[in-house]
Amino acid sequence: MHNIYLNQQVYPTTQRDKMEIVYIDEPFKIQDFPLKKVYVLDNWLTQPLHHFYDKQITTSNIWSKTNQVNSGSSTGLPHHSFWGAGFFRGENLESDGDMEMSDTWFTRFLNRRLQTEFGFKWVRFQYAGLNSQTQGLQGTTHSDCDQSDEWNLSFLYYPNRYWNPHWGGKLRLYDKEQQGLDGREEHIKNHQIGEIEFKPNRLLMFDGRIPHGADAPEPSARYMDRRSLVIRGDEVRLEEQGENYYANDRLSNIQ
Repeated sequence: MHNIYLNQQVYPTTQRDKMEIVYIDEPFKIQDFPLKKVYVLDNWLTQPLHHFYDKQITTSNIWSKTNQVNSGSSTGLPHHSFWGAGFFRGENLESDGDMEMSDTWFTRFLNRRLQTEFGFKWVRFQYAGLNSQTQGLQGTTHSDCDQSDEWNLSFLYYPNRYWNPHWGGKLRLYDKEQQGLDGREEHIKNHQIGEIEFKPNRLLMFDGRIPHGADAPEPSARYMDRRSLVIRGDEVRLEEQGENYYANDRLSNIQ
């Protein structure tokens, strides 16, 4: 199970000040923190890498019912419960639970590639893992880190090889968190500050303090699941000149 924050703090924006979502054509070197915008990069991986990764995770036995947001209810039922797979966590990137090291190699490569392409190094790495939602599994609004972590960074990558836009699965951004799913429609109406469509091979980069939550697929998706890779940390630093190698050319050392 991985940590998410439900501390009811308000992110410093309002419904009138919509979150700026920028669609970029290629990665760029980050210059300063905290991030003021949400960045979206389509076709992040080449098609062979994209298809390889999705095939790898969909045919693997790494999945378990581990992604939960506990509610504190006397029933013991969580706010949400997804299928998930934790790859590694913590400053030493230790494999999560019973995860085999061999199952983490490609995700470690992607983690290294993010640092190379966007020009940063993790100081306090938090978590890398997968989520899977099918119809009816709405995501609880949450933040990825504490509000004091201004130099945090969160990435979401969507590895599905195919997705019909009519199946839904949007990521929604808010100016305030919400406990549970009761009143979700009102929360969307009153506190949503942005939304991003779910699209295969799409990468998102944003300030993890922004409250966010993912829509469940529509019933028309039937058994299809909305898969997402989460890579995030509580603190980063900007790279020094020449510090990062180009991850595409150095597959032999990917931690």
